[in-house]
Amino acid sequence: MQLTSPNLHRHGRTALALIAAIVLSVPACGLMEKTLRTGGEQHLKTVQPTPLAHPRVIIFALDGAGDDQLMAAIHSGKAPNMASVLGKDEGNGLFAHAYASPKALSVLPSSTIANWSAIFTGQAPAWDGVTGDEWFERRTMEFYAPVPVSVVDTTDLTKVVDDDLVGRALKTPTLYDQIPGRSNVSLLSVYRGATLYTTVAPSSLVGMIARLLGGEAEGEPAEKSLSADIDLDSVPKLLDAMSQSGIPNLQVVYFPGIDIFTHESKDPLAAEVAYIERVSDKGVGEVLDYYRKHNALNETYVMFIADHGHIPVMDDRVHALGATGTDTPFELVHQVGFRVRKPSVDVNSNQDDFQAVLAYQGFMAYIYLADRSTCPAPGHKCDWSRPARLNQDVIPVARAFDEANRTGKRIPALKGTIDLIFTREPAVPGHRAHEYEIYDRGRLVPIYQYLMTHPRPDLIDLDNRMRWLSAGPYGDRAGDILLLSKASMALPISQRYYFCAVPHYSMHGSAEWQDGHVPLIIAQVGGSGAKMRVIVQRIAGNAPSERSVTPIVRSLFQK
Repeated sequence: MQLTSPNLHRHGRTALALIAAIVLSVPACGLMEKTLRTGGEQHLKTVQPTPLAHPRVIIFALDGAGDDQLMAAIHSGKAPNMASVLGKDEGNGLFAHAYASPKALSVLPSSTIANWSAIFTGQAPAWDGVTGDEWFERRTMEFYAPVPVSVVDTTDLTKVVDDDLVGRALKTPTLYDQIPGRSNVSLLSVYRGATLYTTVAPSSLVGMIARLLGGEAEGEPAEKSLSADIDLDSVPKLLDAMSQSGIPNLQVVYFPGIDIFTHESKDPLAAEVAYIERVSDKGVGEVLDYYRKHNALNETYVMFIADHGHIPVMDDRVHALGATGTDTPFELVHQVGFRVRKPSVDVNSNQDDFQAVLAYQGFMAYIYLADRSTCPAPGHKCDWSRPARLNQDVIPVARAFDEANRTGKRIPALKGTIDLIFTREPAVPGHRAHEYEIYDRGRLVPIYQYLMTHPRPDLIDLDNRMRWLSAGPYGDRAGDILLLSKASMALPISQRYYFCAVPHYSMHGSAEWQDGHVPLIIAQVGGSGAKMRVIVQRIAGNAPSERSVTPIVRSLFQK
């Protein structure tokens, strides 16, 4: 399904990603049969019934729910279903029946696809192979955009479901591969290894697409929004699947609507809280009610997790650093002397002589560079299996962005837009990539060393999280240069910038605490919050992150 209308793209880039995730043209892909009894049910594999000794787990995966915003909704009294699972708040993350890890961290970039991949594999991006919403694979010269940020076509959106794009890109086992019994997944892009995958019926798309084409997605009340339609329509499908196939050992319930609604709301953080209260909590309640009515809720573990939060930004093309035009990062790389790949998932064979590729992640951008000695003249295809040369290829581009940021040289519109520039000695694709360092006016400085003289408490655990992204066998998929735009909550909103083809009211992808602190809550109906805290701390200690989720769930099945 191609949905490339400019008006549709303006009002629903993130919504488009979701629409693609609910298209029902899913092939069996060599796994097992496909059925349409629920309007979107796909049997992925056959497993034997699990002994009752194994637990039941529900994971509510809340896309775009920042830690502070989710807790505000739970404490407001307007999200009774979530609050009832947790029980009385006893302080410091401890509840009567739950434990909410204080300040759990996202991986970098704090973006949808990389983060859900890390959550449901337990691996860092440099090791699981999925490094963002967009990335470039050097050995195959393929550009991936399961959630488009710089590109304007939606080819890869449909492949998320049609061809299990994320599952094919992942280089490590998923959570579903690592636990016994049956795993059902609703809507989430990471479902490889699950038993059953449910989506929304295609008939529900007609009204949604019409409203988007009419530019009606912005400014809607939460409960009447496109986002609410998608989230709440998905619940009957997963419940119907359970009524036919039984309650699984693990049920993943993905609600992407929070993210969509927040991006398109003028007061994004307040809108995020309101959406959780009015929409997400309702969907949570419907799932819990089903378990309760079937005597399956008692002692069930319930988790609430998210991929990232949101930072408010200006919804205009001054602050959204685009991909086309004469004042963009693409143009600056071109002016340095590179043939730049156009922002598109696919290019024609007569356009494959590019020497540079850019991939956007919201508050981050990746720049991939070729060894230009392999393709000096137009029409010559570069050998992307060879790493770029640090001094001849990489440093000139890093220097150009540094100069543009400080003085406006070449591209005046980029002056004052970039926070930090990272680069490193390029590595051969498939070999362990080097850690990123900070480009500081001609010098490459280790991140920890730079932070000793330039403290940045707002960029939480920057050294470690950048290592997760860059140092590993697939770390080259995070580029040869990484740009971090100015995004701090300490800055006036007029001084925050982001890499995106389409303006929004909020963005994510930074190393800032606001979009990097995510909820990680585990509860047990009828259980003890103190016990939940022991479970989390035994796995994650005092440094929980999204990578802790898979080992935590795995530990529940090993008792």
